[in-house]
Amino acid sequence: MGLMVVGVLLGTCVAHVVCRRLLAARVVARIQSSERLSAVIRVVEGAGGLKVVALARLTPIPFGLQNAVFSMTGLPLPSYLMASSAGLLPTQLLNSYLGTTLRTMEDVIAEQSVSGYFVFCLQIIVSVGLMFYVVHRAQVELDAAIAACETELKSSPGKGGQPNAGGPSLYTKRTVPPGGGVNIV
Repeated sequence: MGLMVVGVLLGTCVAHVVCRRLLAARVVARIQSSERLSAVIRVVEGAGGLKVVALARLTPIPFGLQNAVFSMTGLPLPSYLMASSAGLLPTQLLNSYLGTTLRTMEDVIAEQSVSGYFVFCLQIIVSVGLMFYVVHRAQVELDAAIAACETELKSSPGKGGQPNAGGPSLYTKRTVPPGGGVNIV
């Protein structure tokens, strides 16, 4: 389990750094063309940003897209890694549990007992049901956070619903230099 956590941390860190350093122009262009991705950036840069990162890791949103979007936020790398790890931990635990359960399936088949098959099937059903429940709750929470941010932006005094200059969003002040890195002005 410890090796899996280290692998996830390392992979998340590399993806974050690569997106931030090498793919910034493409990611910024994609974010600017999508109102929902722009809202996610504003939410992540707000007070509940770490919660949003952790919840997003529980959803079926592709990790590549998440890594790209989160790399354009002003979130410090250690905080981002902590939130990502917290969000990925339930999935890692479930995968480890299912992996060890499937390894013992050989024992269940060797015994050929009805109670063994029943317990094994019950474990799988509970695990999959729990996974779907957690994913659904995370998606609901994430959608609520994004909707709250969009509502706040529409009701705040500013230019056409854009965040004002004193707001927490760094996204609207980003530029992409020719070298590919992100400058925050």
